[in-house]
Amino acid sequence: MTSRERVKTALKRKIPDRVPFDFSFGFTKPKLEEFEERTGQTNPDEYFKTDTKMIRLSPTKFQNDYSKYFGNIPPDTEIDEWGVGRYHTARTHKWHSHLEGFIYPMLNLSTKQDALDYPLPDIDAEYRFESVKKEIEETHAQGRAALAMVDCTIFETAWEMRSMELLLTDFLANHDFAQTLLDRMVEKRIKQARLFTQLDPDVVCLGDDVGTQRGMMLHPDLWRQWLKPGLAAIINEIRKVNPDQIIFYHCDGQFYEIIPDLIEIGIDVLNPVQPECLDPDYLKKEYGNYLSFWGTIGTQSTFPFATPQGVKKEIKERIEIVGKGGGLFLSPSHMIEPEVPWENILAFVEAIDEYGWY
Repeated sequence: MTSRERVKTALKRKIPDRVPFDFSFGFTKPKLEEFEERTGQTNPDEYFKTDTKMIRLSPTKFQNDYSKYFGNIPPDTEIDEWGVGRYHTARTHKWHSHLEGFIYPMLNLSTKQDALDYPLPDIDAEYRFESVKKEIEETHAQGRAALAMVDCTIFETAWEMRSMELLLTDFLANHDFAQTLLDRMVEKRIKQARLFTQLDPDVVCLGDDVGTQRGMMLHPDLWRQWLKPGLAAIINEIRKVNPDQIIFYHCDGQFYEIIPDLIEIGIDVLNPVQPECLDPDYLKKEYGNYLSFWGTIGTQSTFPFATPQGVKKEIKERIEIVGKGGGLFLSPSHMIEPEVPWENILAFVEAIDEYGWY
């Protein structure tokens, strides 16, 4: 099988030649530097022969002017295309988005008109998909699976503009503002997802982190009221273009309560199945007839703290249980952090070759 065939077969819960794998979230800068020193190479995916490639939009040509939404901002602040300010303090290293500070451009807005007037980026502009088409074609020519990334689909992008505290408060007490903002975002995401799907990716990747280590960030009923309808509308548009499109949903943390809802609206694959928060064996038993599972190897536990033998043992067990009958894609549950021993990275790849063949 080619990587592309392997990925599609596994995610459709059929049996591939072996379990597919990748390093979905990549290597942190210090770990990438170590990789380059040890191997003389610059691309872990090429070196380890992973099965996928993430594909995103080309950069915008028309950055909106968000200056009126900010007061004084720290030096070296970067403003992204949604207007979100990101900065690094002296205590942080500029190599990991999780260490960035946020400046929220919508912090002082409050009315429905404010939400209507706020400029949103051109993520649905056709010119931004010209490079996507070429990348997908090149990825397929290499025999690899192409992943169309529509990540941080609704919730994460919205709170990065508004602040999480105020967005959650809006869900309870400022409905007009919240509904207007989310409706505008979903409309753009629908168009973006449609244009992506028309270019024949193997997987369309949606997602929003709504889980913590112990439970959801918001009550499941609030998720169902505010986020589920928009996600369902995006999935519905994807299915109009390609009824058989594989759709992946990323959510870190624990979110058991909404897994049946995700199945109901058409999600095929859960990622990253963070094993410190979700039990992969339980998910396979309970939902294995409806979902495939992508990830499952913990970057909070196994990768940094297990021995190489422990890494291999866990992967062998995961393949035997979660991979039974297909439906498993192995990857770290997040980025390869600086603390991860090099030997554990090698053990991960070696274990897939040793135990992953059906």
